[in-house]
Amino acid sequence: MWTQQRNFFYLAIVSYLSASSAAADVRLAGPQSARCSGRVEIFYNNSWGTVCDDGWDLNDAEVVCRELNCETALNATKSAHFGEGTGQIWLDDVSCSGSERSVTQCQHRGFGKHNCTHSKDAGVICSGVPVKLSGSTLCSGRVEIFYNNTWGTVCHDNWDINDAEVVCRELGCGTAQSAAVSASFGEGSGSIWLDDVDCSGSERSLTQCQHGGFGTHDCTHSKDAGVVCSVILPKPRIFMIPAGKVERRSNVSITCSISPKSQQLLQGEFTLKQISGSFSQKKTSTTNSATFKILQVDFDKDGLYQCEYSYSSSISTSDSVNVSVTGNKMYYCLYYSD
Repeated sequence: MWTQQRNFFYLAIVSYLSASSAAADVRLAGPQSARCSGRVEIFYNNSWGTVCDDGWDLNDAEVVCRELNCETALNATKSAHFGEGTGQIWLDDVSCSGSERSVTQCQHRGFGKHNCTHSKDAGVICSGVPVKLSGSTLCSGRVEIFYNNTWGTVCHDNWDINDAEVVCRELGCGTAQSAAVSASFGEGSGSIWLDDVDCSGSERSLTQCQHGGFGTHDCTHSKDAGVVCSVILPKPRIFMIPAGKVERRSNVSITCSISPKSQQLLQGEFTLKQISGSFSQKKTSTTNSATFKILQVDFDKDGLYQCEYSYSSSISTSDSVNVSVTGNKMYYCLYYSD
């Protein structure tokens, strides 16, 4: 009997940990980060945190690269190679076999258990999509390529909408609106990695297009190429505290957040809306989240709420949460007599 209970208890714990791990999200951050290289950060318990480099190796990086659709791992960086993070350190002593679907499914001490500082933040450099946009916003800017461990620009010779289309698609930024030339987003510095780029438009990465060879060019940075893409916004998350039923006249906090595909901040606008009611609040945010407070809720605030995130002319909408207000309703009856 005890063995059965113990097994059930063990399975319950494993199920809970698996569910918690599945709920976590992963991104790459840092001043010199791109979609497929950067400091590894985990979204857990409603906040982003880093990973300690104790035991961090290529197997761990391989899992991160694969779950981010960044192909294979080239390097597992240590000692805050992409800059020190802030806030929580969520994982330490990570040990992946390399076959896991997510880094949070690998062996580790447990979320938040560590003996590290941010000087030991772990990172990855993956083989896929070594491209970023600089000098503007999430989905427009100067095109830069990560090659030979450094970032460099692209010359605008023969740069056209087909080339821009490949860049926009590989960065998850929708379709190309224009192919910018003549350093429209400012001049870069350092290397000029690509020149005479010639894409058909169907390539998975800009580096797969025909070009003159890495570092072979006859350009200056006054000819740096760029792109303007249509923006595909990430779907907002929505969290409510307290969750479930809410006592009348108590306070409710609802947080809306996004997980950007790039580490550049969009500076868009969050809106919290009551689906079948009049409540609506807006906040412009320079971070990836905004928190709304509904004070002393009454029955008119009962119902479903959604977050909207808007940037430029694009809008993305979250799932909904239910504010279920409990307490006594007072009914008044009027009696008339002849």
